[in-house]
Amino acid sequence: MAIRAWRVRDRYYRLVGSRCTKCGAEYFPHAYVCRKCGSGALEDKEVPRRGSILTYTRLYEPLPGFEAQAPLYLAVVELDNGARVLTQVVDSPEESIRTGARVRATIRRAKVDGESGQILYGYKFIVDA
Repeated sequence: MAIRAWRVRDRYYRLVGSRCTKCGAEYFPHAYVCRKCGSGALEDKEVPRRGSILTYTRLYEPLPGFEAQAPLYLAVVELDNGARVLTQVVDSPEESIRTGARVRATIRRAKVDGESGQILYGYKFIVDA
């Protein structure tokens, strides 16, 4: 099952989203139809790796498999191109995680697949110092 993740690895490791060739709207994650104009003419486009926290929450009881990361911070980040992404905020002092804080993308281990033992990585965000 985990092996399939490698087929779309650029979308997770390089933060590749979509750009509508008709109206210029940008999306992350990847979209197949433009939500602004309805066009299906989208191309891959690497999105900015920086943005700002719009809102966040702190989870003391995270989902199974993430217990060791408690408390876990989830945030809606607006990237510098206007695209929004729900992401985990990691490696940041608790007091620095706040609305409006500038953040940057990083790659971290997401989980280990139980069947194959394959380590899956994904993007997360860190508050800029």
